Parts: sequence; structure tokens; C-alpha cells
Amino acid sequence: MTYECKGLIDLGFYPNYSFEVGDIDGDGKKEIAALSTDGNTLRVFNIDGKMLFERKLQNNGCWGTPLPAFADLDHNGKEELLVPDGPPGKARIIALDADNNIVRERRIPGEMADDYGIAIPLLGAFKRDDDKIGVVAGVAGGSLIAFNEDFEEIWRLDGLRKDFGHEFNFERVKGEEGEVIAFTTVDHIRYARPDVEGDLMIVNSSGKVIFKKRVRDLLSDTHFDMVAIADFTGSGRSEILTEKGFLLDFDGNVIWDASRYFDHGQWIAHVPNPHGPGRWAFISELWGYNGKSRMLDSNGNSVWELGKHRHSVIDQKVFPGYKVAPTRVHAIDWDGSGEYNIVFGEQVVFDGHLCKKTTSHKLKIFVFSVEGELLAEIPYTDTRREGFFYNGEVRSRALDVDGDGRVELVFPRQDGNVMIIGKK
Repeated sequence: MTYECKGLIDLGFYPNYSFEVGDIDGDGKKEIAALSTDGNTLRVFNIDGKMLFERKLQNNGCWGTPLPAFADLDHNGKEELLVPDGPPGKARIIALDADNNIVRERRIPGEMADDYGIAIPLLGAFKRDDDKIGVVAGVAGGSLIAFNEDFEEIWRLDGLRKDFGHEFNFERVKGEEGEVIAFTTVDHIRYARPDVEGDLMIVNSSGKVIFKKRVRDLLSDTHFDMVAIADFTGSGRSEILTEKGFLLDFDGNVIWDASRYFDHGQWIAHVPNPHGPGRWAFISELWGYNGKSRMLDSNGNSVWELGKHRHSVIDQKVFPGYKVAPTRVHAIDWDGSGEYNIVFGEQVVFDGHLCKKTTSHKLKIFVFSVEGELLAEIPYTDTRREGFFYNGEVRSRALDVDGDGRVELVFPRQDGNVMIIGKK
């Protein structure tokens, strides 16, 4: 099997978390939205690399964290682009159409910013039921507010911790009408002092808290970076898997603990158990340089691991201190056949987040079978650019971007280019 780069889009900066893919004009082909590190420049591109529009915003952040989102608010096949805009006291959510017009706007009360300087750290869209869309915002200071398609408030939760984790996870749960919203609320997202506390929370589409777990009840940390909700054990019930390797039930009990396998954990992709009920989950490590990214079976046992030997090697005599780490992982069924691959790439990590020297490195994207057979290594050259900011997030996406019915990997490189990779 072979793979091809079907497109290369130059964003002009590295987006970190501030990256999303959606269909803003309703033509069946996706567009790419990205925000600069400070959140003050929004750019939207088509998959041919043409910039459709640019908009200046006033977020004034420092860490590449504001989240764009797409949602079909008018139910007409065209997805509006949702972005946070403005400092505390003047913050708002805006919805943009394909012509860069503001078609919805909602002022968000609040006088605080999170540790990264953002008034609205989290933003996303969820299904309230099979027909209705909701928009949810995590507001610095400790509020979670949901709106309908017309940006009218439908519910809110106050009294949460000041900051939020890095993203929402929206999932279907048995017995709930719409999607549930999983997130971390934390005293300080930027600091990991022993006195900093965080809670993993899950709220249903009506705003009811259906799960809450203190992070430090499980491990010495402040937040979770990602969770997945599914029937992992084959019990017939929804369960919660954290990227640290804990599987929980909705009462907060630990079903199994696989955290011993990981240095940090970061991203999760899961697939049907090839040998029976339940699901297997692959967890890739952001700060794990020892090849501990691995597949877990439905009982939390290690099926296979990446292995340090598979990573690209950087000559320490030429680039002392530079390391290679994995990226976000995806379970991809390229052609809808029901056969999944485990797909993730590599990134170069160096001390400090602001790049002070331009360097280029040969890296690769891995394609594995569910059982751990290495099917392909897709080589590419990436460049860390002087003046670019890198926080370790590679917010890649896996979906059909060109309308041909086949899934592509949309992969932001550190040089500011986005690769669209498909299977021939």
C-alpha cells in the first residue's frame, strides 16, 4: 500500500491547539481554520492552499490555545466558523460565514483571563439531540455556558475552577439524548504546584453534571489532556478512559489502571476489539521519549508498544538537546472497509517553546495495524522556524476532506505547512 500527499497548505505560522477543519461553504470539501499563537490572527484556507480570508482578533494570548470550531448553525449544509474574540470584559463569541461576515455574535461576561491570557479558553459545538446543535464555552473564572443555534443561552454552570484543560471531548453516552461534554476544570492550567487542584467533569447536553472526579485522587497531576468515552470492557456500559491510562466507571471507580506503562500520555485513539467485545485503545505520549506509546486491550493489558528504536534519531553532536516525540494518534479506516490503522507522526522537541534557531529534520508518520504490524513509514522533512512557538500539540485531524469518500490525515507540520495525506 502507498500513501500520497494530496495537498500542502502554508498557514504562515504554527497553530498548536488553534486548528480545526470544517466545511464553511457547503461544497462537500473541507476548509482549514487556524489561529496564531496569540490568537489575534485568524486564517481560513481551502484544501488547494488558497487563503479564503484573514481576520484580526483581540485575544492577546501567549500559548497557542484558543479553539476555533465549526458548526452548521443554520442547518443548511454550510458550517459556520466559531471563534473566541476579545479580552476579559469585552470578550465575545463570533460565528463567521464563508465571506468572513459575522452572522452570530454573543458577548461573554467576565473579568478574568486564564493563565495564558485568554478570556474564553474553550469553545466547541455539540449535538443537543439528533437535530439540534449547541455551542459551549469555557469562560475564565470558572463558568461553562451553553447556547443554542441563535446564540441564546440555554444553560450555564458557575463556580468551577478558574482555568480549563486544553480542549473539550464530545462523546455519545448510552442513556443520554445528545452528546456529553467532558473537560477538566483546574485552578491554574500553566502551573503544576502541589496546591493546584483540578477536576475531570462530564456534563450532559442539558447541563447536568453526570461525572466529577478529583484528578489528584488518581495521580499527582492537575489535569487530564484527553479522555475517551466508550464501552471499552464490553460490559454494555459507557466507561471513561484518560490519557494517563486510567479506565473509570461513571461512579468514579477505577476499573483498571494502566498508568504504569506511560511517562505522561497525551492522546487516545480506540478501535473495536478484534478478538471479542469491548474496545482497544492506543495512547501516544507527548513528553515520552522512550517509545512507551502503546496499544491497550479491553482489560488494560499492553498488546504492543511503539518502542524507542522506531523513532527518528537526531544527531546530538549537530543538534544537542533536540528530541523526537510522537504526535496525536488516530484510528483511521481509510476506505470504509472496517479495517482500522493506527496513525500518528513525529515532532521535534527542544528546551523552551519559542524557537530561537531554524533547524530542519527528517521525520516520519507511522501506520500500524491494530495488532501492531508496521505497515508504512511515510517520510517527510520538517523545519522548526525561528520565531515560531511550539507547545507540543499537533492537532491533526482524520476525515474526508475532498469529498471522495476516503479518509485523509490532515497534519500540521512545525514549519507552518499542513499536509493532507491519503492512501492510494
